[in-house]
Amino acid sequence: MMNPASVLAIVPFREEHLSSIFELEQLSFSDPYPWWLLAELARKNPETFLVAKLKDRIVGYAIIDGSEDYYHLVSIAVHPDSRRAGVATGLLHALEEHLIDSRTIRLEVRESNDAAIKFYLKHEFEKKDSIPGYYADGERAITMEKETRKQ
Repeated sequence: MMNPASVLAIVPFREEHLSSIFELEQLSFSDPYPWWLLAELARKNPETFLVAKLKDRIVGYAIIDGSEDYYHLVSIAVHPDSRRAGVATGLLHALEEHLIDSRTIRLEVRESNDAAIKFYLKHEFEKKDSIPGYYADGERAITMEKETRKQ
C-alpha cells in the first residue's frame, strides 16, 4: 500500500473546499465548528488555512488564526481513513512555513484526546495549563504552546 503522505498535496483553502471541510469537521469532533465559523476563519486567514488532498479528495485541513500576541492553532483535522499516515504532520509543517514572524503557537485540546496530545508533544509543543469546562460538554482543555523560530 502506498504511503498517503508521499502523494499528499497541501494547498491553500478555496471556497469550493468548504463543504468537504465541514463534513470532515463533523467526522472529527464531537463539538464541531459551525459552517459560518469555518467560512469566517477562511476569510480572515487566507495564508494559514490549509487543506490536505490525496488526488482530488480532501483528507485534512488546518487553521491558524493570528493575533497580535500569538498564533492560535484553531484546528487540525484528518479524515479517519487517513490518520497516522503523516497528514497532520504535513499540515503542521506547512502551517509553520507560512508564519511570518517568531511568535508562540498556542492551542487547546481535550484532556481526553491522548492521540492529539502525544502528536503535539512529538512536535515540540509543551503543556502549559488546563481550563475546566472549556468544552460544551464540560470537559477540561489542556493548553499547549510552541515557540516559532523565524530567521
